[in-house]
Amino acid sequence: MRCSTLQSTVVPADDPCAGEATHMLLGSMRDGETGAREPFMDPFCKPCGESYVRRPALKARLVPLHVHMTDNMFIETVEGHRLLKDDEHEARCFDCGTTGTVNWFKFQTNGCPGRPESIEVLRHSRDMVYAEPDERAVESARLWWDYAVDYLHTFVGDWRVVTDDPRYAAYFTFRDREYGVRHDLPDGRFGAEKLPNRGRPKPEVINPELDPYNQVVFNFHGRMTDSGSMDFATWTPGHLNIGDRELIILYTPEGAIREVLRVPGCRSWAETTGAICDAFGPILTVKLQTRIYE
Repeated sequence: MRCSTLQSTVVPADDPCAGEATHMLLGSMRDGETGAREPFMDPFCKPCGESYVRRPALKARLVPLHVHMTDNMFIETVEGHRLLKDDEHEARCFDCGTTGTVNWFKFQTNGCPGRPESIEVLRHSRDMVYAEPDERAVESARLWWDYAVDYLHTFVGDWRVVTDDPRYAAYFTFRDREYGVRHDLPDGRFGAEKLPNRGRPKPEVINPELDPYNQVVFNFHGRMTDSGSMDFATWTPGHLNIGDRELIILYTPEGAIREVLRVPGCRSWAETTGAICDAFGPILTVKLQTRIYE
């Protein structure tokens, strides 16, 4: 997602900014004729956004912007690397930043160190396929660590090996996201997967019978003030403005916008809630409602 600046704040100043939008600029601008202030909310790169915040004619502030990358945004996914076009090297992996030609990724890599779930080449030996589950779990955890961490240099945290789980051999965190190493995948494979809702229980759905609904409100684990008030996020899939349908807005308990997530296009419920979980944390409750909070 590109910065909205039509005239770059850096040289050459006459060209549109080519930077990636990492923040949302929120504010209002005074109409020269009526004097009324018109609100706006536009994506900007941080340098351009900061330059607008300093302008006295604007009352504006910057908040972080998350953009969910959908599969159609990549030119190709090769050996686990989700590739974007790169002007100098033909392709660049969105997750780990490695650059090269598409063929180089195809023949020189097996799994992306920036995306643990992309490592799909590991398989049990014939003996281990028929081993006891606890023995298979320990071996799966050891071999996955050897390949993903020692060989690919995937930087994992909070590594915990388990032997009493029928599906998982280990749990770990990666970039503030919870994963589990499955030892029971088809065809004798084992590998990592993101844990649903960051390993927390399935969210409670309030008003599940409401159909149709106009807006969804989310509360989150770990986003509570000392007084017990909670941050909340709103998603309005039926908004009259098509662009606003793609925005999930995180508010403070007082109603100030804290962060914004953009999920481009019409995505499934599972993909949208997964993107919300990635951006804002594990979901505690999901409330369907007819009224719209703005």
